[in-house]
Amino acid sequence: MLRRLAAIAACVFFLGAVPTGSLYVTTLPSSADVWVDGIYVGRSPLVIDALGAGHHTVGIAKAGWSPQQLDVSIAAAQTTFSSVKLPPAKPGTPLAPGSIVLHGSDLQAVSVDGMPAKPGRDGSIPASAGSHQVAVRTSRGRMTREVQVWPRTRTDVLVQAESEPARPSIVAPADDYLPAGAVKIDGERIVIRYVGHEAVGHIGSTTYRIDGRVRDYDAAPALIGNRLYLPIGVLTAVGGTTDR
Repeated sequence: MLRRLAAIAACVFFLGAVPTGSLYVTTLPSSADVWVDGIYVGRSPLVIDALGAGHHTVGIAKAGWSPQQLDVSIAAAQTTFSSVKLPPAKPGTPLAPGSIVLHGSDLQAVSVDGMPAKPGRDGSIPASAGSHQVAVRTSRGRMTREVQVWPRTRTDVLVQAESEPARPSIVAPADDYLPAGAVKIDGERIVIRYVGHEAVGHIGSTTYRIDGRVRDYDAAPALIGNRLYLPIGVLTAVGGTTDR
């Protein structure tokens, strides 16, 4: 459930305070993988809350069936229903490629399946649909990760060297950990000041500045409804606790 929440949060982190609605997706067959605006949100049937009012792109894929891409319009305070019937894939039809996008600083060398790879200007690396072994070397160490790529879909990877302690991707409501007044939201900028600590983050960015030091986490600040969700690692780094 927490993993699902983090995925949904990733889908809405860029929305800020704009009006939001919901999207209910069903497919035939069911258990198809679903993306909204390039962010993986789970398998059908599912409801995605707190989507910004306006147009969004929905991608749907399932092994053995032809992937579909839809444009949906979300109305504020309403639930939009989308029901999709996937056509069977033609025998021998190759899957469309996708891409891998690496997030992090100080990327010295990148390889995919043992072959050197150079990200494009937008940071993406073209990759065939399927599982790939991605290796990244930085001045801090080396990271390797198994990455799944889906047709016509961008897979985002946070670069974190293996020599660093693992940081959780679980997010939690900030008001469960911090008192009222400790968090200020100014447009896309989030500022936390509590018990002598200061953290600064931005909607849509997984990079935070905590007590003057830049750190990367697996999730960006997310506004879900009227509540701000942050990585638990950020909340505890500034002294936040549920025992207040």
